[in-house]
Amino acid sequence: MIPFQPRSGNSSVVEHDLAKVGVASSNLVSRSILLLLFILSFLNSSDKFFIKKSYCVDNLQKVDSSLFTKDKKDSFFILNLPKNRTRYMVSSLKITSKFRLHDINITDLTNGVVIFKKCKIPINLKKIKMLLSEKFKERFPHIKIKSLSIFPFSPLSPKLSLFTIQRLDFKRDYLKRAVGTFGVWLKKGKITKQIYLKYNIDASIVVFKANYNLRNDKILQNDDYTKTRVKLDRLPYGILRGKLGGKYIVRGYIRRGMILSMNHFRVKKDILKGEYIKAILKDENLVLEIDAHLMNDANIGDTVSIKTDAGKIFKAKIVSSKTAMIME
Repeated sequence: MIPFQPRSGNSSVVEHDLAKVGVASSNLVSRSILLLLFILSFLNSSDKFFIKKSYCVDNLQKVDSSLFTKDKKDSFFILNLPKNRTRYMVSSLKITSKFRLHDINITDLTNGVVIFKKCKIPINLKKIKMLLSEKFKERFPHIKIKSLSIFPFSPLSPKLSLFTIQRLDFKRDYLKRAVGTFGVWLKKGKITKQIYLKYNIDASIVVFKANYNLRNDKILQNDDYTKTRVKLDRLPYGILRGKLGGKYIVRGYIRRGMILSMNHFRVKKDILKGEYIKAILKDENLVLEIDAHLMNDANIGDTVSIKTDAGKIFKAKIVSSKTAMIME
């Protein structure tokens, strides 16, 4: 019988290797847990505001909290920037401490340093957005805008900050869609330049929809349509607004539920084709009144063709809704 003798050297080596693995594993697990806890705490943070590593400021001398929170109404002072420095670094603690004084939580996403760079802001997109919003309100007085965004087609040159905004330019069917394009005219001295931007709007407007199927030559009455609110997107050209009853005559055919637009109507004139009128003929001291009917729709002041019951055709000027003067 051969007695078993443990080989202490190999045993200690194995135990040592296991110990090393155990230490490494425990360190790895610990680091993973700490990282997970950090991520969870960040995700669950109630902080609404963040400090970024760098900010592009044009000629800004005084930095306040609105640079970080976008809240200009209740903003407070943070720091002054040197006048002749194009790049200025400051400890992020200097900023976070100001927020703590106002009991506001803010998340620091920097490495401890914030850089303020005096770079030119390409163009005042905020002003352009305001002008675009005014254009929508001008065209649709009862519009309700939920959100409006504008985007350049490509990066804008910082040199555009030297130009002033002159006007916005639209195509014929502008502002009928939720997504579209428009031009912006810029000027610097005698130089003019046009750039194109995209817009995306979430809004609703007031329109009129047909209550029934409306046929050709029908005079539109108040009970023929209903006022309702719809999303602003792919609208027909020239949608009707204001008081409609008695002003428009159906041209063609309108299906029930369709949005009413000028494409479906002609404007009702003062006197319609076929209506009878007193035609007055003056010949020196002789004045004759003749019954005649209009051969075309007409407004007061128009010169149109009239036809008598005897079949004679004259040119006459409409002087009222009941009379016309026959032209010599």
